[in-house]
Amino acid sequence: MTIQDLVADLLTQQWVIDLFTELSERQRRSTEIAGRVRERSASNHVFWPFHAPQFPLVTAEASGGRILDADGNSYLDSHLGFGAQALFGHNPPRVVEFVRDRLARGTGNGYLNPIEDDLVGLLGEFVPHCEKFAFLNSGTDATNAAIRLARAHTGRRLVAKFEGALHGVHDIAAHNTAFWYHGHPVEPFPEIGPDGVAPLPALTGVAPASAAELLVLPNDAEAALDLVERRRDELACVIGEAVSSSFPFAERTVPVVRRVAERCRELDVPFVLDEVLTGFRFGAAGAAGRFGIPADLYTYGKVVSGLGIPMSVVGGRADLLDHMQTSGLPLTDIGRKTCVQTTHAGNHLALAASFASLSLLREAGDAYYERTRAKVARVQERLAAFRAETGIPLRLLGFGDFIGSFGFVAEDSYDDYRTFAAAVNPVGLFLLTLMLRRRGVYTLSLPMFFTGDAHDDADIDELCAAVTDSALELSKHGFPFILS
Repeated sequence: MTIQDLVADLLTQQWVIDLFTELSERQRRSTEIAGRVRERSASNHVFWPFHAPQFPLVTAEASGGRILDADGNSYLDSHLGFGAQALFGHNPPRVVEFVRDRLARGTGNGYLNPIEDDLVGLLGEFVPHCEKFAFLNSGTDATNAAIRLARAHTGRRLVAKFEGALHGVHDIAAHNTAFWYHGHPVEPFPEIGPDGVAPLPALTGVAPASAAELLVLPNDAEAALDLVERRRDELACVIGEAVSSSFPFAERTVPVVRRVAERCRELDVPFVLDEVLTGFRFGAAGAAGRFGIPADLYTYGKVVSGLGIPMSVVGGRADLLDHMQTSGLPLTDIGRKTCVQTTHAGNHLALAASFASLSLLREAGDAYYERTRAKVARVQERLAAFRAETGIPLRLLGFGDFIGSFGFVAEDSYDDYRTFAAAVNPVGLFLLTLMLRRRGVYTLSLPMFFTGDAHDDADIDELCAAVTDSALELSKHGFPFILS
């Protein structure tokens, strides 16, 4: 049965119709508000292509690991702002108070505020491998800026990225990104040839990059190293993630990325380690610290921010970051510098929220990570017992401390990115998300699970009960968990 056939069949089944009807009725006010907003505003995440939920939820309040919607329904939140608020949940009181204190007397954007000195010092404690920092607004901003800095430093244009890696939505990042953007497993992957993976934009409006602009590396160490060696004199940089949500198996990805990063250092090709997802999620020093991955630039986002106020960071070698910083005499900068700063980059409230949140993390120390790992282990143990008892292939796949997703796949781990993509049943993800919503667990459009101190043990037990009960209901209706 194809995915298209499965969807067509499911939409005629009464239990699916009942699920849709129940959610529509319990979210009447959310549906009304979302409908009005949709008519005039296109950018909200609930209208995001590839991630849009079937029944958009309008949130009215949030605290810790809980949200309240416009209809008065309470949910355990496993989405937590794409994980950006996973460290301590929504609106940690001490972070709120710290920011509120500065809200009434700060300068806003476009000024130098003392909090920047404080945050630079704190980040230096966490990631001592970074000599200098730049504060921007988003992970997309950060990876785009890192690429520009590498191009400014080397005078070269070619960027190499790995197939399936997520580096944001700028034009280079939009090529050969996560498989769900491209419609896999329905749509075929592009050819892998002697010159790498054929460049393929995932988004309309993005022109296919030329061979002089982009080199797409396969997820194979030997093939990737050969391509980097051959194009070494053209490469401005190589950018990679230690592990990605589109291929969440650190035991497979880290050795490949580390070997390529080490070879780049030997070849004097700048390497950018994208830690937007992994930063502060493999211990405070991120994947670079945990796995010893050398890089020239590092990008951070998600949990580096606080209270959902947009912020990202580029860190790394001072001589690369100096390409965006004045020499002290602005007239001498003309034609000799680049610029990645924008009007609202590094505003004082974003810096204050980040400093307050990361200060809590420093105060919590290793105990924070021990608690988080224990919670994830609790989930994994419950799911292993559930699989043994029922035969239902329900798994939590993810990495770090912690980003992951529930889903139905046959194996615990996959050696090959494309094989994993083919093994994922997207219809199962869609239905599981809605069934969790019915049981009071919120996640945007995929059954994602982000956690930290936002959730306690009782929350974890509630989540496990909801996800296993949902799987049992799917099984009762004969849902095909594994597509043949």
